[in-house]
Amino acid sequence: MTIGLVLLATLLLICSCGAGVLAYIFRKKLTAMHGMLFAMSLAMGIGLFGGLLIGIIYQGNLLLSTVIGMGAGFMTGIIIGSFYSFLALLEGMLSGMMAGMMGAMLGEMIMPTDWDKTIMIMFTIASSICLLIIFEIFAHVKKQSKLIRIYQNPFIIGPIFVLLCLLLYSQAPFFTEWIPHKSPHH
Repeated sequence: MTIGLVLLATLLLICSCGAGVLAYIFRKKLTAMHGMLFAMSLAMGIGLFGGLLIGIIYQGNLLLSTVIGMGAGFMTGIIIGSFYSFLALLEGMLSGMMAGMMGAMLGEMIMPTDWDKTIMIMFTIASSICLLIIFEIFAHVKKQSKLIRIYQNPFIIGPIFVLLCLLLYSQAPFFTEWIPHKSPHH
């Protein structure tokens, strides 16, 4: 793995942990429907990204990558859903398993030349899910600090998010040593 890929995975882990911690802290101010939505969407984003990444790393071993991807989404759904209700837990668990399976299959099927693009697309989707969850949680906070108000301004946070994604995409290629090179024909 390259430094850029480790950076992507670390940033997504930090962002999803931040969304999970905020969901836990403000769980009393939010409804059970919010919990179901948070568990389902966060487990889906992490399951897709994790399944895709593991599917690419363990190319050719679909069973292992599917089990690991499903496990990542499953655990995320259980953790976030357990803050709210059994239905939120069940919804997050099932959505995470399904997304992990789909991510692993996608990682197995795409061409090696498209690995970087697909990883960046999935990172953008998963991190935007985390940021939207944080945005929704902050909307229910009564006493908002200046930092929260800045975060809720789409004209400030939108360009920052786009610039961050462009900066991270400039770290590509993420999988240089695994792409098979074709030898020149004589």
